[in-house]
Amino acid sequence: MVPFAGSAQDAAAVLAMLRSLRLAPGDELILADNSGTAPAQPDGVSVVRASGEASASHARNSGARAAVNDWLLFLDSDVHPPPDLLERFFSEPIAPLAGAVTGDIAGIPNTRTLAARYGTARNFLGQRSHVMNPLRPRASSANLLVRRAAFEQIGGYTEGIWAAEDTDFTWRLQAAGWTLGFNQHAVVQHEYRDTLRALRRQWRGYAAGARWLSEQYPDFKLDPGINRMVRRVLRRVGIGPGVAFRADGRSSAAARRLSAWQRAQFFLVDCILGVEEKIGHHMSNEVKSRKP
Repeated sequence: MVPFAGSAQDAAAVLAMLRSLRLAPGDELILADNSGTAPAQPDGVSVVRASGEASASHARNSGARAAVNDWLLFLDSDVHPPPDLLERFFSEPIAPLAGAVTGDIAGIPNTRTLAARYGTARNFLGQRSHVMNPLRPRASSANLLVRRAAFEQIGGYTEGIWAAEDTDFTWRLQAAGWTLGFNQHAVVQHEYRDTLRALRRQWRGYAAGARWLSEQYPDFKLDPGINRMVRRVLRRVGIGPGVAFRADGRSSAAARRLSAWQRAQFFLVDCILGVEEKIGHHMSNEVKSRKP
C-alpha cells in the first residue's frame, strides 16, 4: 500500500512500481490517492481516494481501511522495491508479538546531484540502526510490514501532523505491547531528494516533527544536528563523548570511501541542514498549514 500525492505522471510511475511486485494469491495492491490525480481504475491496482486531509497519515489510514488481508505492507512512492519483496518479508518466521517488521532502506548509487549523493552516502533512512536503537526502537513507513490486528488496536497513524507520524506509530505500537522486528533481506532503494532546496525543506519538516515528538514523549529530547557535529569534532581531538549511537544508518566503511572533496562538500551540507533544523524546531507540525 502506497500513499500518493503528486501529478498524473508521478502516479503512472508509482503504479508501475506497485505492479512490479510479485504477488501470491489473495494479495492486493492499493494506491491511497491524496491528491486526486491518479486514474480511477488502473489495471491491477485499487485506487482509494484519500482527500479528507493532505497527509501521508490520512492516506495510509484510508488505504488500510480498504485492505482485506491480515498484513499491510506500507511503501513510499519514492522507493524501488525488488519484485520478490513480499516473499523476502515472509521468508522467515515472524514472532507472534511482532506488530510490525521493517526491512532496510538503501540509497540509489551513481546519483548525479550533490543533494542525492549526500542522501545516499548518509542514508539517514537506513533502518538497521533505528530499529536497534537501545533507547527507543523506531522505523520508517517507507518499508514497513504491519500486522492488521496491531494496526487496528492502536488506531492506525496519527492524523493532523505532517512529519514524524511513522516514528509515533511504531512507538505507540510498542507501548501497546507489540514488538518491532527487522528483516535484513527485505531491502528497498530510496530516491533521496535531488536538489538542496528540496533537501532543506525536508529537513525543516523532520525538525518540526522531532519537536512534536518531544512534546508528546517527555523522555525524548531534541539533539540538534549542530550539537552532534560539534561533539563529533571534539571527540576526534579527544574531548567529550562524541555521538553514542549512530542514527543515520550509514556504515563506517561507506564513510571511508568518501574523498576529501566529498567530505568537504558533505560537511557544508551538514552545516546548511543544521541551520534548517534549528528553523524547523520553531515550525508547526500541523497539516492544516501545509500542502501535500
